[in-house]
Amino acid sequence: MASLRVGSAVLAALLGSVASCGGGGGGGGGGPGSGTVHKLAFPAGVRGGSPRFSPDGTLLAYARDTGSVTELAVMSPTGADSRSLTTDGDYLLAMAWTADGSAIVYGSTDAGIRSVPLTGGASQFVVDAFASIDPDLSPDGRWLAYGLNGSTLHVADLGQTPPAVTDLALPQTNSPRFSPDGATLALWSDDKIQLLDRATGAPTDILDSTNAFGRVDWFADGARLVAGTDRGIEIITLGPPVERRLILDNGAIIGLDLSPDGASIAYGVNGDPALYVLSGF
Repeated sequence: MASLRVGSAVLAALLGSVASCGGGGGGGGGGPGSGTVHKLAFPAGVRGGSPRFSPDGTLLAYARDTGSVTELAVMSPTGADSRSLTTDGDYLLAMAWTADGSAIVYGSTDAGIRSVPLTGGASQFVVDAFASIDPDLSPDGRWLAYGLNGSTLHVADLGQTPPAVTDLALPQTNSPRFSPDGATLALWSDDKIQLLDRATGAPTDILDSTNAFGRVDWFADGARLVAGTDRGIEIITLGPPVERRLILDNGAIIGLDLSPDGASIAYGVNGDPALYVLSGF
């Protein structure tokens, strides 16, 4: 993506075996249906958060909180080969991959959203966005959507220099996610999952839920969502009518993300330093 090309590579520190795969209930609740939960555990004093699958599904980017710094790191979906790309993540660190998987945008402590290459190297400033929440890139890489902590939804046009930023004035917005065709944003706003038509700016309520930090993501067919609601992890068929299927019974889900093939869901659990991957649902 031309608008997010960054500089030359520097060495990314290999952090060793920071996560191990094992069984687990994802912090409680085995779910009403079939499925396997794998626990990605970290060393004492380290917490994982905000997992995002790479476009080819072979890596998970995640927030690695060591207690002193918050790093943007990547590892395999089984928890192997973790390595840090940056050490300047903010306390709300979340990230999004470019469509070709060559770089990751993330919230930085310098009050902006930055981009860093997967190979490691100097990060590049993208847009001024203090306390950004859950950035997401459109499929064509031109648009960057993000919330601001305690504020509203913003969209930056990365095709302009500097990027032109629009405040869409949706209150208390988390987890904006572009649909596979880029025409719609799924998001949380005011304890509701909504769809925002990008052409008209009109939001449509899908369902009520109080777990805004559970996040929402799209299946590749553009007709279904997966969300971490106050019931647990649900698959939502948009319909009409809207249909809900609970696949994991745990109301403390945070930061979920769906793999590109729709076969795995990575997530955290409130109060738990580990990350989890659900498959076989």
